[in-house]
Amino acid sequence: MSYHTAITITTTPVKPPSPDALSPISPKGRKPRVQLVEERRTYYVTSEVPASQWEHDDLANALKLPELSTGDADRGNGSPFQRSKSQNEVHVPTATTPVSPSPPRPRSIQDMPICPTSRYRSRRLTLLKPISNAQTPPNTPITVPRPKVLFYHKHNPHYGFTNFSPHPVFYQGKRYPTSEHLFQSFKFEHKPALVEHIRAFSERPSDAFSEARRLQSEVRSDWRDVNIEKMDIALQLKFTQHPDLKQELLTTGNAELVEDSDKDAFWGIGHDGSGRNELGKALERLRSQLRGH
Repeated sequence: MSYHTAITITTTPVKPPSPDALSPISPKGRKPRVQLVEERRTYYVTSEVPASQWEHDDLANALKLPELSTGDADRGNGSPFQRSKSQNEVHVPTATTPVSPSPPRPRSIQDMPICPTSRYRSRRLTLLKPISNAQTPPNTPITVPRPKVLFYHKHNPHYGFTNFSPHPVFYQGKRYPTSEHLFQSFKFEHKPALVEHIRAFSERPSDAFSEARRLQSEVRSDWRDVNIEKMDIALQLKFTQHPDLKQELLTTGNAELVEDSDKDAFWGIGHDGSGRNELGKALERLRSQLRGH
């Protein structure tokens, strides 16, 4: 893997230019205006290791490399470092007072000079982080969106995935007209008479749903804690007792299963599509179990 790094160095004159050469004669009593020239040079380096792992000698060696054109850079020169065309930029800020001469400052990575009046003063002139390659590195996994399988309406495909489909379920030796009957009866397991009432009240799943809602005051107190677990049980019994449904579920592959109900934002996706879709998630769990995952 190659790492592309930009190194920017700023230089200023060791001895400032003469005020007389750069400024007109100042009024009496006022200090002359002096211009300091700041030059920035950017080096573009390609290396086999990230810049964060460079040694000080690596930086010095990289800056001594000859500049390569684009075609030359592709061929390489046998070195772990390559340097492409550098760019110069000259900026001329203005200081209000003359600057006294100062000894040269070391040009290490940690101590590069920064002109206080430069428009680049917000940047610390240090080794920049490597620029990522434009191309995707090899072996990078590509995320492909999963297809969606929607179910809910009676005359649309996969209606058998709903609890209202006409597939009876046997549980503890008794027949429940639909998985909806069994699921609603789980709300009253602490009251066997009500379980039997829900089971035999009507063959229609909508009636079992409505009757359980009418008896809401009798629902077990921990229902919100166990309702998803009970749904898993009802679905497991339904799909294992009906091989055609099991095969239909397995043929959905890795698709996301979505109960496209605009009335239920818990088991389905609700009217705005942002519901929890817990029935779809339960079916996906069952699909994985049936495959032995």
